[in-house]
Amino acid sequence: MRQSSSQLIARFLAAIAQHSILIALALMFAYPFVWMVATSAKVEREMFSPERPLFPRAPLPRTRSPFVDMSEFPTPTIPDELKTTRAPELMPAILQCLDTFVRTEQLFHAELSLPGAAREAVEGLWERLLALTPHAVWTNPALTSALVAQRVLRPHELSNVLARVIRSFSLRTCMARDDALTIYTLAPHIPFEHQWRPLQPSCVALSPAHEDDTPCAHIAYTFPTATNVLTLEGTFQLPFPASNLFQFTLAYRPDDTWHRLYVRIEGGGRVLVSQEPVYLFDINWSAAVWQRRSAQDEEVKIKRWIPLEEIATGPAHDLGPHTLRVTLELRRSNLAHAWLGKLARNYRAAFKFIPFWRYVATSIVLVILNIIGTLASSSLVAYSFARLRWPGRDLCFLLLLATLMVPPQVTMIPGFIIIKWLGWYNTLQPLWVFSFCGNAFFIFLLRQFMKGIPNDLEDAARIDGCGFLRIYWHVILPLIKPSLAAIAIFTFMGVWNDFMGPLILLNDHRLYPLSLGLFSLNVQAGANLGMMMAGSFLMTLPVLVIFFFAQKYFIQGITLTGMKG
Repeated sequence: MRQSSSQLIARFLAAIAQHSILIALALMFAYPFVWMVATSAKVEREMFSPERPLFPRAPLPRTRSPFVDMSEFPTPTIPDELKTTRAPELMPAILQCLDTFVRTEQLFHAELSLPGAAREAVEGLWERLLALTPHAVWTNPALTSALVAQRVLRPHELSNVLARVIRSFSLRTCMARDDALTIYTLAPHIPFEHQWRPLQPSCVALSPAHEDDTPCAHIAYTFPTATNVLTLEGTFQLPFPASNLFQFTLAYRPDDTWHRLYVRIEGGGRVLVSQEPVYLFDINWSAAVWQRRSAQDEEVKIKRWIPLEEIATGPAHDLGPHTLRVTLELRRSNLAHAWLGKLARNYRAAFKFIPFWRYVATSIVLVILNIIGTLASSSLVAYSFARLRWPGRDLCFLLLLATLMVPPQVTMIPGFIIIKWLGWYNTLQPLWVFSFCGNAFFIFLLRQFMKGIPNDLEDAARIDGCGFLRIYWHVILPLIKPSLAAIAIFTFMGVWNDFMGPLILLNDHRLYPLSLGLFSLNVQAGANLGMMMAGSFLMTLPVLVIFFFAQKYFIQGITLTGMKG
């Protein structure tokens, strides 16, 4: 009994160890995929932050702006390289000096009255102090806290720190483009704070400001409990007829609240509205471009604009031959809206940078044609090698196997010359026609599977009057379905992920499959990792789904190959 109990315990511990190893390996191999999905939901500053977290930071919609971002600066600490100097001794007195300086500057910086601004200012000044003070200074025996603090006790240092922690929604220049694609600056001599009129003056206020020595207008707003929409209205005189408006551009700086900005443009006898929101994410200056529906929406090009839909026409919307009324609607986002906007932002951008669905359709067509061609040709040739007897069969099979030893790089240039001579360069024909010529590895795989089928089945079909093709169709093919499924999966993965072939043979962006389309996205989007990971995830998802549902046939096709019946 003791021996059996010890054996059970040993088996139990062995099972736990085996499962632990399997789970650890699964997590290790799943980490790149998790990183890809998580990165596709990040904004640019999250990917290049010093912390570099695995998962994106949760968006925090605010009901009031401007506000202080309490996560910009860490709590003051002593770096490891300064722990042996006088920095730990002087740190409390230095922080006291910085706090006193910030409190005295409250008379000159209205932003310091915001909740948490003073604390963040002290933390930011401490970070600047560590960056500006050499290591050798901290070892000076005569050093005092006042001498160290003087390095950052300057108004411009405080202004730079406040610029990093204060989040505010700001507006700058408005521009319009006519049908002739000429760009005009609207109201160039009117201050920005006077170009817009809040329709809820008790909730929205505009004030003049300067950012990077450029004038702008700060917008302070508060969402009341019963109101989820705040509105700004501006009337502009165009240097061209209002009916010829093609594009409207607004320079703005978001406040990282993830609220949604919509535009309504009225003039020239029509009303245009935006169907997609502009999320107030990030903290850097940007430009929102709204454009009327046109033939450019169907072109293969980067679409940096938001389409405008025409919802009404008539004389009631004619404000004058050159008058345009623009209404900005700021709609409040709750946490669900913010998360939805953050998760979908990079995917929407990928769709605008490349014709994603066109590339997907091209890849699907190539996959279907290659699967049909590979299964039909490879199975027919394998049948002739496995079940038919004809002169030179074994020699031809050896020659077929010999082609497996030839590296594809050797045949790349001759193959390209042949395709060029056939006139198939920059067409899709060479990416699927050659699949109807068979694949040496798949032919070998199917031949080994067919040789395991009993001859009695073939003899019985021949007695019933079946010829070679009927035996192939009604007897052989139904018995090799697992191998055909495995070959279909192999073909799908090879064609779906093929990059080198389209890169060499295609030059027209309209013919790109998805693999080459993602490469063009990388070229056009630059270092935007979030957008690249969004496109990569969309390309990887069909492979995972198909393999998940077809893994049974894939495993059967591999394990049963070569088994004797």
